[in-house]
Amino acid sequence: MAQEHEVNSVDLEEIAPIVSLETAVMPHPSYVEAKAAIARLHSRFQPAGSRPLKARALLIVGGTGAGKTTALEDYHRGYPDCSLENAIKSTAIVSDAALHDADERRIIYVEAAKGTTQRALVAALLGAFGYRASDHWNTSDIITKIEFYADQMHTEMIFIDEGHHLVSSTNPEQTEDVAEFIKSLLNRTKRQIVIAGSPALLQITRYQQLHRRLQPSVILTPYHWGTRTGRLNFLLILRTFETLLELPEPSGLAEHDFARRIYVATCGEIGIVSKYLSEALSRVKAGNLRSIDKELMAEVHDSWHRIYAPEQILDFDTILDDADLIEKASASRVIDNPFLCDNGQLKVLWDKLQADRASLLVSVRVGADGSRVTKLRATGRAPYTPFTRS
Repeated sequence: MAQEHEVNSVDLEEIAPIVSLETAVMPHPSYVEAKAAIARLHSRFQPAGSRPLKARALLIVGGTGAGKTTALEDYHRGYPDCSLENAIKSTAIVSDAALHDADERRIIYVEAAKGTTQRALVAALLGAFGYRASDHWNTSDIITKIEFYADQMHTEMIFIDEGHHLVSSTNPEQTEDVAEFIKSLLNRTKRQIVIAGSPALLQITRYQQLHRRLQPSVILTPYHWGTRTGRLNFLLILRTFETLLELPEPSGLAEHDFARRIYVATCGEIGIVSKYLSEALSRVKAGNLRSIDKELMAEVHDSWHRIYAPEQILDFDTILDDADLIEKASASRVIDNPFLCDNGQLKVLWDKLQADRASLLVSVRVGADGSRVTKLRATGRAPYTPFTRS
């Protein structure tokens, strides 16, 4: 029993820095900008000494690991759900189960799954209130009920993550339906809406009826290694990560050569940097190492870029030159791995990164995301009717 307790203590001691690293919220400029924009939008719901202003939508756009979801989740944590029972006791808790009627949900948070259908989006919105849509409801019924539940639970904002899944560039009419539905949510529910997603989400701004109801969009771009400000911010973030590692010896993450290799490997996305360093820290703890070096980061990089290659079939009498094969395999790894390659090859990888970014921007302009959308369109207002929880 004592031995089991000792093992658990060691495990907790080893995992603590990893937990700190993965749960730390980096207050870098893009993240601060996103939270500030959400706060400004939130203030429109009930300005001090004034009636509520018209509801608007805010788009937060960025690539994978840019910090979109982190910004939403961190802001949401500041406004936890409050059950009626705990409100009487003057405490607030985040409830895992559906809340009771008259409980409080100041911010509703939903995620749009890929290929979201009309029923799936409706189910997500109503499910966030703890209710279920009936099959016979039309779009007007749905918006009326969302408005009713938002009033009952004192909801002020609606967060929609993965919002690019609501957009389809292959069918403009479908995207227009999405824009129309969001516009109706704003007009009818009077709730401020934040939608986060990949750059494809920006296609929704083409529709004037929604465009005039949007706040200025927040674009979370990776810090650009090719600009002075971008490089400085990236190095400052690496120094912060180094502090969070709590290792016996410095790893030198922010030193020029190490930093630029981290940048090329992660495309400068802070969330991906965190993922790499978390895995590296796990290996440091497992191997009882004292710091993170380039060879270890090369192993981490390889682990996320594995490919399946079937074994080469050899004749029974084939003689292998093992030394030659090992040398070729090693050379291939060095060329492709930004932590092992020479400066010339690193520049080649950097140029490819730049070209991929340019290609992404072109694909956004022509709308090559291929996502499906809901086909919700609001028409008129239906009278209020009693609603019951499913």
